[in-house]
Amino acid sequence: MKAEVPKRLKHLHVHTSQGAAGQLSRESQFVFGYRTEDSACEISLTMPLRAQTYSSSLLPGVLRQNLPEGYLLDWLHAHFGKAMKMDDFNLLALVGADTIGRVSVNIDDNPSVPIKAEDLSALLAWKGSESLFDHLAQKYAATSGISGVQPKVLVSAYGGKETVEKGHMKDRNLIIKASGADYDGLAENEYHCMSMARLAGIEVPLFWLSDNREVFVIERFDIDATSGRYLGFEDMTALTGKQNREKYDSSYENIAKAIDIFASAIHKTPSLATFFQALTLSVAVRNGDAHLKNFGLLYCTPQTHDVRLSPLYDVVCTTAYLPRDTLALKMNKAKSWPTRAELIEFGKAHCQLDRPQEIIDRVIDVVRSYSPDIEPGPIWKLMHPEIVKGASSIGVPG
Repeated sequence: MKAEVPKRLKHLHVHTSQGAAGQLSRESQFVFGYRTEDSACEISLTMPLRAQTYSSSLLPGVLRQNLPEGYLLDWLHAHFGKAMKMDDFNLLALVGADTIGRVSVNIDDNPSVPIKAEDLSALLAWKGSESLFDHLAQKYAATSGISGVQPKVLVSAYGGKETVEKGHMKDRNLIIKASGADYDGLAENEYHCMSMARLAGIEVPLFWLSDNREVFVIERFDIDATSGRYLGFEDMTALTGKQNREKYDSSYENIAKAIDIFASAIHKTPSLATFFQALTLSVAVRNGDAHLKNFGLLYCTPQTHDVRLSPLYDVVCTTAYLPRDTLALKMNKAKSWPTRAELIEFGKAHCQLDRPQEIIDRVIDVVRSYSPDIEPGPIWKLMHPEIVKGASSIGVPG
């Protein structure tokens, strides 16, 4: 567990994969100033290198996006709340050394030393007396810079059933998610939905389901497999100026617009097509949680011409739990599930697609023909009729 944050902490040191970037200070506002003339150390697509500082009542989006929510936030309050004020600045000081993306934040000027890796095979076959996630939370919750209401931690692990291709890192960097008390079977639910995404040709990270169905494990998508360096990642809250709690207060049109604005020219068309494909899958599997934080852009640095949509990393069938659930964001000014005609029009008008119906039909074919490669648990019986209904709602009438 990381050492306690000083009570009167005023400054934090900000680094990127390319080196030191600058200093974040707590004054009457949050103030960030670059300390290097190397533009490769810029921290965000929206914060170019300049001599003038950046000041705001909110943390910069690229730092704010990874603040803990839900389970992790409650855990940190329980373990640190008596000793320190749990404001955004102190939360960032606690978890900022290991966050999704290439930007890290430390109390001193030295990036943290990585923690010893776990054995992935042992984690997947866990048979301990306590739950696997409780075991991992005690070790990693205080150092996991990742948002989301669902219980999750960042873990480094080695091994696993898959053979690591030549050039990949020895250790895997993982996100481990638990179902949580309110959503029984969520880990298996996500395993099925991500399996459908992969079969549909959508880029997804490697992922696993533990033998006891307790946790869903997914490889971090923000690390370059060849160099081992963290890639830049900014989710759509950061890119559209929203706070984490505003992740449902936007539209899919705004996501498409952000991709159009920030994606590199060579990646713009494929990124918009992939976004439409992922959105179509969410409609088909009745995923009412495809909000701003579940889409983002990856890149090496803000100056490289490789800014593109990240792999899909979070998709579940929410109507298995909430039968009346709707879209997470607005489409055509409404959160109701779109018809086939509405989805086609969205693809043409906002994703610059000539024949979006072909993408829709490919996704539908995968969803309709999907057969679990594991023995399905009780959650599948709740999911299956929902995804049949979802796929039919955007299929060819007749």
